[in-house]
Amino acid sequence: MKTKISLAQFEVQVGKPEKNFQTALHHIQQAARLGSSIILLPELWSSGYDLQNGKYYTGINQQIINEIKALSNQFQMAIGGSYITCDELGCRNTFLITLPDEAITPPYHKVHLFRLLDEHQYFKPGDQYQIVDFKWGRAGLAICYDLRFPEIFRFYSRRGVCCILIVAQWGAKRAEHWRTLLKARAIENQTFVAGVNAIGTIGNNPLAGYSAVISPWGEVMVEGSSDTEELLTVDMDFDLIDEVKQHLNSGQDRRDDLYAMWFNQLS
Repeated sequence: MKTKISLAQFEVQVGKPEKNFQTALHHIQQAARLGSSIILLPELWSSGYDLQNGKYYTGINQQIINEIKALSNQFQMAIGGSYITCDELGCRNTFLITLPDEAITPPYHKVHLFRLLDEHQYFKPGDQYQIVDFKWGRAGLAICYDLRFPEIFRFYSRRGVCCILIVAQWGAKRAEHWRTLLKARAIENQTFVAGVNAIGTIGNNPLAGYSAVISPWGEVMVEGSSDTEELLTVDMDFDLIDEVKQHLNSGQDRRDDLYAMWFNQLS
C-alpha cells in the first residue's frame, strides 16, 4: 500500500483568515492536480498565533472548516491542519482532518502546550491522543511542541500506525531540533513521519520552515527550504516499514515491563 502526501509550507498571516484561506486553496488545488490523497497545512494556519483573540475565531474557523470539507469532497483528498477552537470550557489548539466524504476526523487537541508562546495561558491542553484510519493505513496526529515528547510517538507506534502527521509553527532558533527530532521519531518508531512547518514570523521570531517527510529508515524523502513558500509532494510506500523491520525489528526487544516499573517509581 502507498499514498501520495503533500505539505503546504507557507507564511501564515496573523489575523487574516481570508488571506490564509486563499493561500491554502492555491496549495490544495495544486496538490489535487498532483494526485495527492492528503495535504497538510501548518499549525493554526487560518488565524496565526492571535491567541488573545481566540474566541473571535470560533465562528470564522467553523465556516472555514465547512469550506475545507467541501474541498475535500471536491478533490477527493484529505486536508489536515490545526485551528483555534473554543467552547464553554475554553479554547484549544485543535488538529482536524477533513475527508473526501465530507466527514471530519475526531479532534486532536494539542497535549503539550508551549510556554514560550504563552499557550498555557490561552489554551486548555488535550488529554488524549488521536489515530485516524485512512484507506491507505493508520496515522497518528501531533502538533509542533509534541515532537519533543517521545511518549506520544511510542503510543502511536505500539498501535500500528504507518505514519505520524505533524503540523507546526516551529521557530528558526531551534530549526536543527525540528530536523533532528523528525528523523529520531521516524527511526525509533520505524514509521513514516510527515511534518509541515510554516515560514515567516511569530511576532519578531522567525520560523524554521524545513517541512519534511522522513522514511522509517530515517532518510529525508523530501524537505523544504528555511524561508520559501512551497508545496512538497512525495509518495510514501508502506511496504518499506516491513522491510525495515525485517532488517532490524527494534520493537521486539523493548522492555515495557521495566519501563512501566520505572515510570511508576518516578510518580
